[in-house]
Amino acid sequence: MSDASGATATWAAINRARKAGRYPFYCRITGQPAAGEVFVEGLRAINAASGDYLGLAADPRVREAAAAAARDLGASCSGSPVVIGTWSVHAQLAEELADFLHRPAVLLATTGFQANLTLACLFGEDRAVIADRHIHASLVDALRLGAAKHRRFRHNTPRHLARLLEEASGQGLSPVVLTEGAFSLGGELAVLPEIADLAGRHEGMLIVDGAHDIGVLGPSGRGAGEHLGCEQKIDVLSGTFSKAFGAGGGYIAGSTELIEHCRAFGQATIYSASMPPPTAAAALTALRIIRDEPEQRAVLARLADRLHDGLAELGYARPHWASPIVTLPAGDADRCLRTWQAMLKAGVFAAPFLPPAAPPGQSLLRLSITAAHTEAHIDHILEVVGHLLPTTDITGAAAEPIPCPA
Repeated sequence: MSDASGATATWAAINRARKAGRYPFYCRITGQPAAGEVFVEGLRAINAASGDYLGLAADPRVREAAAAAARDLGASCSGSPVVIGTWSVHAQLAEELADFLHRPAVLLATTGFQANLTLACLFGEDRAVIADRHIHASLVDALRLGAAKHRRFRHNTPRHLARLLEEASGQGLSPVVLTEGAFSLGGELAVLPEIADLAGRHEGMLIVDGAHDIGVLGPSGRGAGEHLGCEQKIDVLSGTFSKAFGAGGGYIAGSTELIEHCRAFGQATIYSASMPPPTAAAALTALRIIRDEPEQRAVLARLADRLHDGLAELGYARPHWASPIVTLPAGDADRCLRTWQAMLKAGVFAAPFLPPAAPPGQSLLRLSITAAHTEAHIDHILEVVGHLLPTTDITGAAAEPIPCPA
C-alpha cells in the first residue's frame, strides 16, 4: 500500500471512529484522581499514554517551583532569547544541564521539537546527514530545512550505515550521523557503540536525540550513551524536558563553538519566544531531582520489568531491555480504534498509532510506564491487554515486538 493510499485508508477509519464516538485524538483530560491516573472524557483510567517517565510532572517540588516563578517572574518572557528571553532562571538551567550532561554548553528551546529543528543550521551544503529511518518527525523536518544532502540507513543497521558513510566520504562530504538513543515508538535502544565507532572512523559528527532516555537510563541518568558506555563519543545531544523531566521545553548540548553557532544561526530558536519562566523553573527543579535522587529510576525500572515479565507470559517476546515504552500490534486501523476505546472503558488510556505513523497495513497501541504507577496499575494493564490483545488473535502466532515505522 502506498503512503497516499495508506493515509486515505487511515483517514476513512478515523472518520468512522469519530461517527461511532471513539475518536482517540485530542482527548480532553479533566483531572488526575490519583498518581498515574487521569480522567479522560469523563472516564477514570490508568494513564499509559504519558511520557512523564519519572512522575515528576506532579512532584510537589516541581509544581511549587513553577508556581513560585509564575508569581515572581510572570507567565511569559514575551520575547525571543536573543532580545528579552534570557533570564537568570534560563541561564541557571543551561549551566546545570551542561554540567549534568558533561557538555561544555547548552542551548535552550521552547519545545523539544523546536530544539531539533534548530539542528538544521548544522546541516550545511558541505555535509551529508545519514539518519536512522525511524527518527522522530522533528528530526525529519530538520533534514528538510537543512542544506545538506541526506540519506536514511536501515533502522539500527550499522552495515548499511557504513556503506552510506563510505559513499559520503567518496563524495568529499563531511558526514553527520543522526539517531535517537531510545526510539520513541518502540522504545528500543540504538546500537550506539557500533554507530559511534563508525561515525568516528569517518571523522563524522554524531548527533543523538535523547528525548526518551535522558533521565531514564544510565547510572547517573544521562541516557543511552552513558548506559551503553559510549557517551563521550556523542558530539551533540538534543532532548526535551517534557518527558522524564515532567516539565516543558527542549535543549541542545555540545561544544561551546557548536552551541554559539546554533545561537547565531538556529532560526527555530532565534525567532521564537523563550521558555516561560515557570517552565524553566520546573525543569531546573526536575533536573536537580534526577541528578540527586536515582530512586525514581529504580522504581521505573522495577515496574517496567514487571510489565515485560507479564507480557512475556502472555506470549509477547521480551526485548533486550525493559523499556518503559511498549508497542503492541492492534490489527487494522478500525480494529485498533475499537480496541483503544475498549481499553479506555476498561480503565487503561493508551496511545494509538495508525499508518503512516505506523507501518503500512498495521496499527499499534503504545503503552508508557511511569514511576507514578503502582504494581496494581501494571497488573491491571496486563489483565486488559491479555483480554483485548491476545497474541494469537492478532497474528495467529506468538507476537514479536513491532518495529517503529520506516
